[in-house]
Amino acid sequence: MNNGEKRQTSIKKFISQFKSNLELKASNKQYIAFRVILLAVASLLIISNWFVFDRLENYRIGHTSSKTYFALTSSRYEDRAATLELRRKAASRIIDVMVQDEKIASEVAAKIELLKSGDYSLVLQDPLLGLFSGLPKLTQSNIVSAVVNIAEKIRNKSQNREVQTDLIWKELSAVRLTQSDKNVAFQILDKVLNPSLNSDSEMASRLREDVAVQIPPVVREIRPGEVLVQKGQVVTPSLAKLLASQGYPDSRFPFKHLIFILGAIILWSFWPVWIENGLKEKLSFRQWLYISVILAVSWSLELMFARTGGYSMAVLGMTGWLCLTIPVSLSYHIVMGGGIISVMIAFGTNPGIVALGCIMASFSASIGRILFLDPPNHRVTIWRNLFFLGLCLGAVSIAVHWGLGLFFTYQLPILSLVFSLFWSTLVIALLPIWENLFDVISPLRLLELSHPSQPLLKRLQIEAPGTYHHTLMVGTLAEAAADKLMMNGLLVKAGAYYHDIGKLKNPRYFVENQMSGENIHDELSPSLSGLVLISHVRDGLEIAEETKLPKTLRRFIAEHHGTTVQKYFYEKALAFDENTTEEQFRYPGPSPQSRETALVMLADSVEAAVKTKNKTFDNIRDLRLLVQNVIKQKTEAGQLRDVDFTMREMAVIESSFIEILRSTYHSREVKEISASIRAAAEKKGQPGSK
Repeated sequence: MNNGEKRQTSIKKFISQFKSNLELKASNKQYIAFRVILLAVASLLIISNWFVFDRLENYRIGHTSSKTYFALTSSRYEDRAATLELRRKAASRIIDVMVQDEKIASEVAAKIELLKSGDYSLVLQDPLLGLFSGLPKLTQSNIVSAVVNIAEKIRNKSQNREVQTDLIWKELSAVRLTQSDKNVAFQILDKVLNPSLNSDSEMASRLREDVAVQIPPVVREIRPGEVLVQKGQVVTPSLAKLLASQGYPDSRFPFKHLIFILGAIILWSFWPVWIENGLKEKLSFRQWLYISVILAVSWSLELMFARTGGYSMAVLGMTGWLCLTIPVSLSYHIVMGGGIISVMIAFGTNPGIVALGCIMASFSASIGRILFLDPPNHRVTIWRNLFFLGLCLGAVSIAVHWGLGLFFTYQLPILSLVFSLFWSTLVIALLPIWENLFDVISPLRLLELSHPSQPLLKRLQIEAPGTYHHTLMVGTLAEAAADKLMMNGLLVKAGAYYHDIGKLKNPRYFVENQMSGENIHDELSPSLSGLVLISHVRDGLEIAEETKLPKTLRRFIAEHHGTTVQKYFYEKALAFDENTTEEQFRYPGPSPQSRETALVMLADSVEAAVKTKNKTFDNIRDLRLLVQNVIKQKTEAGQLRDVDFTMREMAVIESSFIEILRSTYHSREVKEISASIRAAAEKKGQPGSK
């Protein structure tokens, strides 16, 4: 390969990779939009809340508080100001530190010992020595005894001569000596003693520090509801720290809070996307947009009600809207994550508040998953379920506040009742708006679409009555099986009612709409007949698009025949032309991609097969064999390869079909017998012939 060919190969490879990247980005655009919308909404809410309210109302260090702050959670904190005051007082008790001069102290001790031994000449000097020596021996002995006692008592206790003099005279005043002898004793003590104490400022300072450190911090306990800062009180640094520990933001722009929330949203957003990738049916761009709008509305209302000082239980609204309109397995994770983020946006990241949000969101998502797993079929039922869930959330909120020591008032039960009423009513009121704007489908809309007064169903009744009765029977069969399999029976029934609306374009070409003895296909070629019959799928999708039928129901139209082949007309055409291929007589499909569409396919095929027999069944065995044969054909044709029906579930479907068909054809048999009796009565002219 030359350089030119290599260059061309590289360019083609680059173009191919670029195209694949564009396709990947296009397929992920709903996820990108989902994240961008949530990040934009969260940023807008936090920034606008700060600019309009927090910037003006929140505390600033060194300024007076514009409102009274209450403790939200129980906690313990160090009162720094009180601790410093106690330590200051303890240190102030240390006035000075006196250090002994060891050299002077030893000299004084030696002089005292000399006095005790009687070596006065080594201690005293003239004229004091001469004066002392001239005294009587008894007087000398009394003076020396007093001097020694006083010297040992007060030595090393003075830091200057003045203090020493005061100490000597204080002790001499208690000695029984004459005044003249006390004077001599004073002279001797003044000679013997020498101040040995010196002031050490460095050691005094060190001692003050040691004493201050030994004073334990003053720890105060805060209970929920206690006043932290009164309105008009100056906010000191220590009070600001206390308020921040309770989750109260200051007046500065909340950069940390904003970054934390945005980071949490980015990390969490990958979780529902991962869950959705595991579903058989992926959500459309409009459905992801719908989820984003629901979260945005819930977060906004939560923040709005938080300004009034109440927790509005916005997670209740999320639970109602999402569990009713998207797969429950996905709504569970969105409600749980969205509820936690909602609390953090509205109330900050105080650990106690975040814990409350986690518990409430998890509880609401779990109970909502149970309540809406079997879709309610009435507005009152939905409202009652949501109201009950709201009361449960209120009870859990009270329990969590009590258990975690969070601040709450006796208004909390009343607010729980009020917000339960509010959210239950709001969910029902806005549900039709969400359905029309974002093409989501709820049980209420399924009920409306299944009502005979719907325009398309009325057209079927008038223009294609046979097809209408066929769809009713298919709906009955499919719904009965769906109920036993704990599937969405409302969705299955509605899908069955609309799966054949394409026959409205050419109703007379379908046998159920033809008069007895009339078959328009007798005049058409097999290929044209097959083309007309197969085209009812494409025609149905066009009608569905024109009438804005929900996308969920369009799947039943496209998939109810899968990719099966029109066997009758194919074999008929093959008899005329050996080159005829099956592809000319194959439905466009795709094969069923969900359990619901697969169930309608089976019900449609079974009902058509039974009606083709055009007779009652003599015994249940013949009916069972027919149903089993139809299901077997669909399975062997690979039409159920994308559906996860188990062997047990297939047996349930089979038995459910047989049960419905058995009761239906039994009633027909009774009618036929009654008709024959009436005919015989008319011939014989018996009474009751009319």
